[in-house]
Amino acid sequence: MRSLRLFILAALALAACSPYDPDLGPVPFLCGSAEPRCPDGYFCQPASGSGGGEYCVAPNGGGIPIDARNGNCADDSQLEPNDTIQQAFVTPIDSGGTKKTLTFAGLAICPAGDKDTYSITISQANENLEVLIEYEAAGAMLQGSILNSGGVPIANASPVSGMTGVIRAYTPNLPVGTYYAQAYGPNSGTLTMNNYKLTINVTGP
Repeated sequence: MRSLRLFILAALALAACSPYDPDLGPVPFLCGSAEPRCPDGYFCQPASGSGGGEYCVAPNGGGIPIDARNGNCADDSQLEPNDTIQQAFVTPIDSGGTKKTLTFAGLAICPAGDKDTYSITISQANENLEVLIEYEAAGAMLQGSILNSGGVPIANASPVSGMTGVIRAYTPNLPVGTYYAQAYGPNSGTLTMNNYKLTINVTGP
C-alpha cells in the first residue's frame, strides 16, 4: 500500500511539472532554426519592424509584443506619453537656475514611431544647451533634436567622434525660454526601436 501511495504521488508530481504542457501561451518563444520550427498548433511569424525576430504564435489571439526584438524595450512608461511638446516630460533642468545637468537611463523608443520629448527651461540669457543620446548597438540608430518653444527644430543631433552609439545636439547663446529635447527612431528600415540614455547639460553664459 505504501509503495502504491508513493507511485501515485510521484505520478502527480510529474504531471504538475510536465515540460510538455500544451498551454504555452500566445507568444512563448522564438522560432527554431530547423523544421518543425514551432510546436503543434503554433505558426512562425516575423516581427515586423522590430529587429527581424521570428516568434511562435498561437492561431487564436496570439500576437507579437511591441517590444519583441533583440533585447526587450526598457520600461519608461512613467514618462509616457511624451510624443509631442504638449505632452513633454518637464525636467527640473535650469528652471530655478541651480540644476544644470541631468541624466535619464532606462529609456526606450518603442514601439516603432514613438517619440520622447523633454522640456527644459533656460532661465538666464545666453546659456548653452547640450543634449546627448547614447543608444544600444543592437537596435536602431536613434536620432535627436533640440526644439524651440514652438516645436521647431533648431539643432539636430549628429554622431560624436570617437564615441560609438552617441549623438549630440548643441545650441549656444539661447534667450530665456522653454526648449525641448526630442529622441526618435528612423521612419523606415528593419530597425526602428532602441533603448537609450539621455543627458541634458546647460552651461554658460
